[in-house]
Amino acid sequence: MSSTAPGPPAAGDTVSPAGRGHRDTLRDFARRPWVRGTATAVVLAVCAGFLVHSFARDGEATRTAVGLLGPVLPLALVPALAGLWLTALSWREPLQALSVPLSRPSAVRIFAAGQLGKYVPGVMWSIVLQSRLAAASGITVFHFTAAFGLYAAVSLGTGGVLGLASLARHAYGTGAALVAAALVPVLLLLLPRLLAASVRLVKVVPALARRLAPVPLGVLRRSVWLCAASWLVTGVHLWLFAVALGADPLRAVLPCVAGFAVATSLSSLVVVVPDGLGVREALLAVSLASVLPAPEAAAAAAASRLVLAAADVLAFGYGSLAARTPHPQPASAAPLPRPSPHHPRKDDAC
Repeated sequence: MSSTAPGPPAAGDTVSPAGRGHRDTLRDFARRPWVRGTATAVVLAVCAGFLVHSFARDGEATRTAVGLLGPVLPLALVPALAGLWLTALSWREPLQALSVPLSRPSAVRIFAAGQLGKYVPGVMWSIVLQSRLAAASGITVFHFTAAFGLYAAVSLGTGGVLGLASLARHAYGTGAALVAAALVPVLLLLLPRLLAASVRLVKVVPALARRLAPVPLGVLRRSVWLCAASWLVTGVHLWLFAVALGADPLRAVLPCVAGFAVATSLSSLVVVVPDGLGVREALLAVSLASVLPAPEAAAAAAASRLVLAAADVLAFGYGSLAARTPHPQPASAAPLPRPSPHHPRKDDAC
């Protein structure tokens, strides 16, 4: 990144040298490692408090889910963790394409921190946690926010595409669901180009163009396919619950996998509710009602939230431990090439 030398004070600039010195002192103080660490710990504690509160508020549903599905919970944790790992790798693609290479453990740690932040109402907490940890890896706020917006579009787009079959089944029946499922690979192939075209369209607005940076089309493709894989893998945990509660294994695939993708995508838009609390469970229960009685469907939805929360905590713990372990690189290792934000190739960047 290039830096520019400070120019002369603008007309009307009334900040005194003493005021500038005081401001610089505060900035330097805020950048100290122990201050950043303390602030991050406070935010994590707030997130943990809201997480515990959310389960305590719905204690009866949680106890019912544990009573019915206790032996299956550890098994369901495996696809939940694998899906979270794939999601973090999908999120990493645009981020390191815009900024600096990011190791897999660091990506998991930063992404999982944002997952913990989603249990607090609003998206601010996730952004604060992730941006603080990203800054320690040399990622600027500009690149972080640009990548955050791109990944949000990737996540919602892939979740919506994979959820089409579930929506079609509820609206028009099994035949429409099969047609929608056949269209999913085609739409996933088109999605990266649609995202690239959307970015070019948005950049027409000068105020937004300054906050966007080009990302190679290949990066968007990898992010889309990794995210699609994460939806499919994570949905397996819900399928395990449904089968354990008596659902037909074959009939339960679509309501569990596609239903999980669309329910999670839609509930993420309700930012005033921590992690779509209650909204996702209601949507999952509706999806599962086609293969399970209502009480069992509600228990599976409650167990899903419990397992996914455990996966978030475990992934953050793993990422924190792995990120603190030194991993010496060979002398020949070099940073990943990145496209220039000022001269992107016409047919390779969005």
